[in-house]
Amino acid sequence: MTTDAADATVLELPRLSRRRALLGAAALLAPLAPFAGADAQKRGHVANANPTPRGSGLIHIDGNENPYGPSPKARDAILASISRSPRYADSEVDALGGQLAAAHGVPTNQVIIGTGSGELLKISALMAANPGPGGEIIAAVPTYEELPAFGARLGLTVKGIPVDANHRHDLARMSAAIGPQTRLVYVCNPNNPTGTVVPRAALESFIRSVPARVLVVVDEAYIHLVNDPNAGSVDSLVKEVPNLLVLRTFSKIHGLAGLRVGYALSHEKTAATVAAWGLSYPNITGIMAATASLGDHEFLDKTRVALVSDRTRVHAAIDARGLPRADSQGNFVFFDTGGPLKRFQERMLAKGIKVGRHFDGYDTWARVSIGLKHETDAFLAALPEALGA
Repeated sequence: MTTDAADATVLELPRLSRRRALLGAAALLAPLAPFAGADAQKRGHVANANPTPRGSGLIHIDGNENPYGPSPKARDAILASISRSPRYADSEVDALGGQLAAAHGVPTNQVIIGTGSGELLKISALMAANPGPGGEIIAAVPTYEELPAFGARLGLTVKGIPVDANHRHDLARMSAAIGPQTRLVYVCNPNNPTGTVVPRAALESFIRSVPARVLVVVDEAYIHLVNDPNAGSVDSLVKEVPNLLVLRTFSKIHGLAGLRVGYALSHEKTAATVAAWGLSYPNITGIMAATASLGDHEFLDKTRVALVSDRTRVHAAIDARGLPRADSQGNFVFFDTGGPLKRFQERMLAKGIKVGRHFDGYDTWARVSIGLKHETDAFLAALPEALGA
């Protein structure tokens, strides 16, 4: 065999036979049982619905993941991406950007695709650190930590503003805290870990009041799960507010956390700067899945209804016991267990349930993600004993 022939053998792609395609499709579509009938649920099909089980048979309601996973159309796209995997995702990224631009009513040059919203959060911190030492970030406490923590590692001062009595961003105090060294203000809305939202009108007023030299990052990872009529997205403001960056992700309602796709919306001048700071390049599988998911409205609606319905059940159970809680608008609930969090975690773990971690200033509070219906049932059944003195 010649060298050329050997090279040809190495580079030849395996053929995707009909049998392989059917087996792959079956594996991808198997986790769709959460929306099967009651009989299927009773037979235990839902117990295997999480496409990424994390071992030991534990119920994981600690990571704010969407257990219903990708939509049927996204699963088909994941399978189809196998044949596209040798190619860069240039055209697919452009196609997704076009769909997102149309959905938000902005030009395509105001959409930046990222490797999850995490990359875009880090880019925001890098932009704030770029002018040199002495800059600061203003963020709520507690809030999602990726941007503030990365900014601190870059040498930025993080000025934490405690949430108000309702566990919401205290926009008035955040506004008052803006000074000459402030370069970035971060608003996670709905907030993580509290799940609370600020009214859209108040948020818009706040955004417009921030000096133009300060970048305002509004993280809307959980916006699709909001049912507060006074809340809403500020995506439309990017057309006229040059220092606003709105972030979205496909990790939550779309169930694609493992494929790492997110995007930002911004004024064209800011968008060009964000794009120039790009740290990586999206993967073809994630992009194709995200594009397909955007059009699977029926599945997304069912997922939203399931998560919000079980969130309501958890709220009701906590209220029935008279425990303080935040008014969550995300796919998780944050509440006071009435005792040390560690004790609650251990008691839940003894029941095979893993709940969220500790947050500074909330030593007795637990963050519990909304799982599949049977997982929520298990949590609610274990709750009285776990809360017992």
